[in-house]
Amino acid sequence: MFTTISHRSLLVSRSALRKVAGSNSFANQSKSCITITPRFFSALSQEEEEKEKARVASLSKYQTELELRDFDKEIARLNTLRGINTGELYTFRGKFKALARDYGMAFMAWYWTVWMSTAALTYTAIEFGNVDAMAIIAKADTYTGFDLCSKIDPTLGTIGLTIAFNEMLEPIRLPIVVLTTKPIVETFYPKNY
Repeated sequence: MFTTISHRSLLVSRSALRKVAGSNSFANQSKSCITITPRFFSALSQEEEEKEKARVASLSKYQTELELRDFDKEIARLNTLRGINTGELYTFRGKFKALARDYGMAFMAWYWTVWMSTAALTYTAIEFGNVDAMAIIAKADTYTGFDLCSKIDPTLGTIGLTIAFNEMLEPIRLPIVVLTTKPIVETFYPKNY
């Protein structure tokens, strides 16, 4: 539904721009300000975009890297200003959104690394601690009225118990991952600016 509404509003905007572009007084202004197509928005006109492509093609690799660093620095500054203006910079939810925006794939990789590590440690603790997973499942059967204990292989029972305990660790694991994502990622991939 969101995409339908967005697409409709985009079509309305395009038709409104065509009407404005069709009038003589605003024709030159609307063409130089924005370009809208059904799936793409650009603040540059077609001519400005071509000039920029030619300018970037003439830069050396080093000049391009320096320019990209400046752009990254400016984007980070603008995101901080946006967070201040919306108030999201001062809330846990806003900080989490910024973390996901800035460290998306790295955050997911670190989260799953920590999740797999805690799962391996939990499984090892169950195995070496001589915890009888089938006895725990049998105890759960008495409360639920099911007969899972006779239908489950002991190895799968241990794996199931590992996953259950690992998920119980989530309230401890998630804050640790959120707090350590930025230093861990920047250790492996330091910022260039």
